[in-house]
Amino acid sequence: MFTVTQVVLMGVGTVLLGTWIVLLVRGRQHDAIFANLDRSAFPLSDLYALGYEGLLLSGYSFQTSQDVKLRQLLDITFGQRYSEFYLRVLRSQQAAIGLTGTIAAFGAYGLTNSLEILGLAIVVACLLAFYMTERIKTQVRTRNAEMMRDFCEVISTLALLTNAGMILREAWAMTARGGSTAIYDEMRRSVERMENGATDVDAIQEFGTRSMLPEVKKVCALLVQSIHRGGADLPAMLTLQSAEAWQVKKQIVLRQSNKAGTKLLLPMMLMFAGILLMVIVPMFSSVGM
Repeated sequence: MFTVTQVVLMGVGTVLLGTWIVLLVRGRQHDAIFANLDRSAFPLSDLYALGYEGLLLSGYSFQTSQDVKLRQLLDITFGQRYSEFYLRVLRSQQAAIGLTGTIAAFGAYGLTNSLEILGLAIVVACLLAFYMTERIKTQVRTRNAEMMRDFCEVISTLALLTNAGMILREAWAMTARGGSTAIYDEMRRSVERMENGATDVDAIQEFGTRSMLPEVKKVCALLVQSIHRGGADLPAMLTLQSAEAWQVKKQIVLRQSNKAGTKLLLPMMLMFAGILLMVIVPMFSSVGM
């Protein structure tokens, strides 16, 4: 005989499975939206249409405060043109993985009759869904750290070229060809915008917006102000900003070195404890003889 708890849980699992099947069938109309996704970056993409259909039926607006923050990160990762699309992809991914994982959890409960397994499997499903947005945040943090690392060299190069008499657009284009990391990629995107008809002001402002780094935003704002004033003060301003950027980099390196020292503290304490044991244990052994 089944207990009341078992009957209720089996009923819930059956309803969820039925919902999953209905969403899978109805979601086929959205397959084309997710057809060209990179499967290595977006695993289980065949199920995203299911999640998307569920979000649409639930009336999800894609305009929550968390969506606004995530859209800003996606602006950086995929560009403003595609951020709305990838927001819907990520939310559909979370919905599909969360629902599928929860159904799998009820299936595991049916096999094991263990509430602990059920709870653990549901937690794992929720963590997997949560991880999808955290992965984007990690990518942005890594990218920002990389941009900050090369920021000093970029500003120094711009200062050198403008002091040599080169106009800002030419100096920007030449500097953009100086590397292959994130900040240089973003600069090349700005160069493409300039070549496609955008003004220097618009391209530089967009570069600052995509960076999300206060130091880069500050320099971009000063560049825009200098352009509006005619650019006469541009070499001196960039020279000053170059000196400030190097000071910021020194502080970052100092903080990183302090963190490295803190991380080494625990292994050193363990080694010290091991050495103490090696010394003390033989001493007590000799005393007891």
